[in-house]
Amino acid sequence: MVTGAGSGLGRGVALHLAGLGARVIALSLLPEELESLASEGEALGTPITAALPVDVGDAAQVHNAIAEILERFHHVDVLINNAGIIVLKPVEEMSVQEWDRVMATNLRSVFLLSHELVPSMKGRSKGLIVNVSSQSGVKGFVGEAGYCPSKHGVEGLTKTLALELAPWNVFAVSVIPGAFMRTAMSLITLGPEQQAQWHEPTDLAPGFAVLARQVGAAQSGRRFDLWQLSKSGSIAQGLAAAVREQ
Repeated sequence: MVTGAGSGLGRGVALHLAGLGARVIALSLLPEELESLASEGEALGTPITAALPVDVGDAAQVHNAIAEILERFHHVDVLINNAGIIVLKPVEEMSVQEWDRVMATNLRSVFLLSHELVPSMKGRSKGLIVNVSSQSGVKGFVGEAGYCPSKHGVEGLTKTLALELAPWNVFAVSVIPGAFMRTAMSLITLGPEQQAQWHEPTDLAPGFAVLARQVGAAQSGRRFDLWQLSKSGSIAQGLAAAVREQ
């Protein structure tokens, strides 16, 4: 299952995993994005198994979507919490509504989807939760009064999930891109010099397949670098370097 699958990294991941033969369940807020994703998958000969429009920050919508998915497919092996938004404003200019929206999409969604899927994962003694973080989950940036706290929260929740779920052979990790990536978000967060160095989301998507194949108890709770994972194909080489908090 991939959230935020209609565009950017989530779309690249959904198409890549489907191309490897995985049954991919795509979630996105916008139905038109899901229709486009499904059409592209069909055209490539790697169809998306299911696509559901869901506001992943809304508890009722998430509950209903997971109930439907479990009824249809019985289980989810890998949950990729990728959905994310950003509002670039200093703290005094950011409205409470904007802050709440960022937190709901970026952090509350990770809790809600994990909350709904963990019981079935524990019941099967099998599962992997991959939470998409960023450098903003490790240090602070000007103008990210909502985004940085949300990604720091993702890092903390990942560590808690890893500890709580270890007895049931269910693992949780976080990932950072590790390279500049062309997305709608990076168009507003990266300058021209950084944009000249960026990669397509499909270049980083293979890192998720590496995680799905290789993550075990020893890696649960760790942070990984998608670019390094994708280049090396190795869990050991994909561990993210420590970043000094500023």
